[in-house]
Amino acid sequence: MTMMGLRIFWSVFLASMLAYGFRRSWRIEHGQTQKLIGDTDEAVVWITPLIFPMIVVIIFLADFILGGVGEIKQFMRLAVDIFISMSVYFFFLMILLPVLRRYFSARACATLWLLPVLLFYQPVTLADSAFVPLFTFYIPGNVLQVFGYIWMTFAAAIFTGEILFGLVFRRKLLKGAWPIEDKRILQLWEEEKRAIRYSKSVRLMTSADITTPLSMGMFAKSQVTLLPERFYTMDELRLIFRHELHHIQRRDVDTKVFLSFCRAMCWFNPLVWIAIRKASDDLELSCDEIVLEDAGDQERRRYAQLLLHTAGSSRGFTTCLSAAAGSLRYRLKCVMQRRRRRAGILLLVVMMLICCMSYGSIAMASERGTVGDLLLSGTAAEDVYALSYYDNLKDEEDQGHTLHACSEELLAYIKGLEADKLFSSGRWSYEGGPVVDWEVAAEEGMLYLSLNETFLSVENSDTNQTSYYKLRSSVDTDYIRGFFE
Repeated sequence: MTMMGLRIFWSVFLASMLAYGFRRSWRIEHGQTQKLIGDTDEAVVWITPLIFPMIVVIIFLADFILGGVGEIKQFMRLAVDIFISMSVYFFFLMILLPVLRRYFSARACATLWLLPVLLFYQPVTLADSAFVPLFTFYIPGNVLQVFGYIWMTFAAAIFTGEILFGLVFRRKLLKGAWPIEDKRILQLWEEEKRAIRYSKSVRLMTSADITTPLSMGMFAKSQVTLLPERFYTMDELRLIFRHELHHIQRRDVDTKVFLSFCRAMCWFNPLVWIAIRKASDDLELSCDEIVLEDAGDQERRRYAQLLLHTAGSSRGFTTCLSAAAGSLRYRLKCVMQRRRRRAGILLLVVMMLICCMSYGSIAMASERGTVGDLLLSGTAAEDVYALSYYDNLKDEEDQGHTLHACSEELLAYIKGLEADKLFSSGRWSYEGGPVVDWEVAAEEGMLYLSLNETFLSVENSDTNQTSYYKLRSSVDTDYIRGFFE
């Protein structure tokens, strides 16, 4: 399969699985799904968002354990790719969000924030089908290396700190909490669980340390919903239970962990911090939407009053009924407005295809200069062997043209080409033409070079490592071909 074919196949596969997962989760929440694939208790869109930080951590540990500090550079390349993709995607999603919220369901808008989970589900597949980037931005290699270690150190410290804070906060709340024993409340709780077909055990407790109902816990045995120490009517409790149970059914606490990981990876990008807050708002709007799906005006007013009277903040890895005033105004507006919106399956498919097909369009460069300065500074014409020119690699009948000796004029032209050395996890190959292949005896070993109109790949036979350079100069292929005639 060609590189383009692999990328198209993978894009269609991810988009199809996203559409299937979203449709399936929608049906689960509406009690319409029979158990065919997976757990029908949980309305997760295909895979849990926890898979994203798990994959990144596993890759880091594998590179460090198997290759030591030297392999950390390879992980840094992947981390840079993730940072660029996530930053660009979140930026454009924030710009589009006001329009998307107006025409598409809150559930679809909340799911859009999870597309990086699916995009990097198999990062090796993306790397093997990399496209030549359209844009590169240059940071000197020594600066990039120093900043890279600082970046990863702070990212690990921030994410670890948030995990520890979440654990301490959870322990503090549970230490002062007590189980609810009122039979009417417990009966109502079980009724609402049965209404959404959620059969797993979730503890229901009361705490004097909170002002708004919240849920926490990533695993079945740790899931708990806490109510403030205040009186609620049965109608209010029914709305609270519906809201929190949908958070639990969707595993929104896992999403909070994923968002925290994104914030840690992009800790120096303020736009990502803003995006994370928007994503958290969409989680709450999504639950509001399904709770009030068939509600009348009276119930909507009751729910709005409930949000006003129980405003609080969501700390740690928790989901709460009513957030602080910053996002409450917009939530109240959405609660009181009855408006039919599109489910958003086609939107998710289109966005997934765009994300996958455009991945790698922007890349970082760690070195910039001429090919001569970057690679061939001490190379003379007699050091170049076996030059081959191909008009089109896709043409099986193209046997190429071969030179057994390189002229100084041709070498000088190639040395003068401007190029950027890419700092990326991508592995590029060229399937068209024209292409020039040659071997060079350099100080660092025998190099196998392949030059086309857009980039240059260099494989070192001694280290078995390949470097990639995006050409900043236009290549006169007709001029080069003239040396082979």
